Amino acid sequence: MKTLLTSLALLVSVVTIAQDIDTIHVGHRFQHYDQLEKGTFNQLIFTEVQGKKRFPVLKTITVEEVERDGKTYLSVCHDWLSANPETNGSFTYLCEPGTLRPVSHVRRTQQKGVEGYTFDGKSVQTLDTLGDNDLTDFKVDLEVPTYNWEIDIETYSLLPMREGYRAVMNFYHPGASTPPGYYLLEVEGSEQVTLPDGSTLDCWVVFTDYGGTQPTRFWYTKKGQNFVKMEGKYNQVSIYKLRVY
Repeated sequence: MKTLLTSLALLVSVVTIAQDIDTIHVGHRFQHYDQLEKGTFNQLIFTEVQGKKRFPVLKTITVEEVERDGKTYLSVCHDWLSANPETNGSFTYLCEPGTLRPVSHVRRTQQKGVEGYTFDGKSVQTLDTLGDNDLTDFKVDLEVPTYNWEIDIETYSLLPMREGYRAVMNFYHPGASTPPGYYLLEVEGSEQVTLPDGSTLDCWVVFTDYGGTQPTRFWYTKKGQNFVKMEGKYNQVSIYKLRVY
């Protein structure tokens, strides 16, 4: 009887844990979409190996709703500059307002030229309507629709953050060899972040380890859930993203 009761307790525990994880599918309408931070702002990105910082990057981000062919889209543009011109680039991403359902992604870099992708829920493939597209014959079939990993920070900001909240979401980086996959995100707790001028921000701390490969934390303001900073590690490389205030 004791063994049976123990097994039942474990089963209840597993079911409870599963119920506590929110599975967010593409097409889900985010309740907090209206508070998505729009406008233009900057981030400073750098890596550090054995105490030495490498290649600081200044990224300019513009988030706005735009009209295209009579339809309204959310446009997210990233433009990054570094000391090494070969690593400079930009992308423009269009998605459905309210859901962030991917529509198209155009990346322009010194290294690979123009890469245009389109999403239809069943695949990610070459954007044929882009005249200067250097990407040809690309296609990744999807078992389920995926979010765009290149706007992870913007996407995470729409989660209903509270201490202990957990969610899984399917992400794919357009053009990457790593296939789409579900990743677990957890709101670990709260922390005060001190800005250079001495003022403080009350923040949520969101953690993910990207399937065990890259433990990373993100800080978002509790008011508005705006991105503040990110700290991660991949092998021996520490990665930092800082909002420029």
